[in-house]
Amino acid sequence: MTRPAAILMIFLAFMPAAHAATDMSVGDGLIRGDRIEPYELTWRQCAAQQEDWISQGTVTERLDLIGNGVVRHRQSTRRPDGIVSRAETFFDHTSFAPLRIDARVSRDGETVATRTLIFDEDGYTGVATRGDQSKPLAGLASRGMIHGAVMGLPLATIDYQADPVRFAASMVSFDGTYDVVATWSGKETLKVGESNVEAWLVDVEWHHRESGDVYPPGPDASGGRYWLVREPPAGVPYVLRYKTDTYAVEFTKGVCPAS
Repeated sequence: MTRPAAILMIFLAFMPAAHAATDMSVGDGLIRGDRIEPYELTWRQCAAQQEDWISQGTVTERLDLIGNGVVRHRQSTRRPDGIVSRAETFFDHTSFAPLRIDARVSRDGETVATRTLIFDEDGYTGVATRGDQSKPLAGLASRGMIHGAVMGLPLATIDYQADPVRFAASMVSFDGTYDVVATWSGKETLKVGESNVEAWLVDVEWHHRESGDVYPPGPDASGGRYWLVREPPAGVPYVLRYKTDTYAVEFTKGVCPAS
């Protein structure tokens, strides 16, 4: 072995080993959806434009236990231009596996479009309408994938992880499926009203299966970071904030303008 090679081997021997990811599947017990209690709360959302963050309206969520081991998650997004998007997603309470989505887009009280999706182990089927037109839907996003639009909720039920966690997720609005790696990267105390609340920081890296695109983790990258609260006090959400380099949704002031 040459001297440079020997030096390289010694250097590598003292480098810290990379953390191996823990593989998680929906229903394996790592997610504890039964820890989530009903709530109804509103967040601000905003988008980056050059040097400023511009308001994108509000997001209101409501979670109800409706029996037979099922929870109903209602999400309503109101944009400054008057467009209102509402989605009702039904989950298995314990595993948080998605079961069904009913979505509607309206403007000035008039329905513009609707969509209904039913999930099974192999994917989803459904129907979309716009005006008096309808078309059947089908895709690969399945009951075995975390619903990416509300991914912070099931992540908030997981114990703090020393190693990254890898799992499958979907974004049905883009008809995309992903391999996601979530890394618990620290803790931060945030002021929420009169309370100091400890949030766990979880950075997420998305690997788009269909295109091969990778969205790197962290609040200043396209993958983003969650601020999660394991046992929130009354009036405080499980997900305080989610932020990427171009988008943020938050409950407590930090990124988005107040109005």
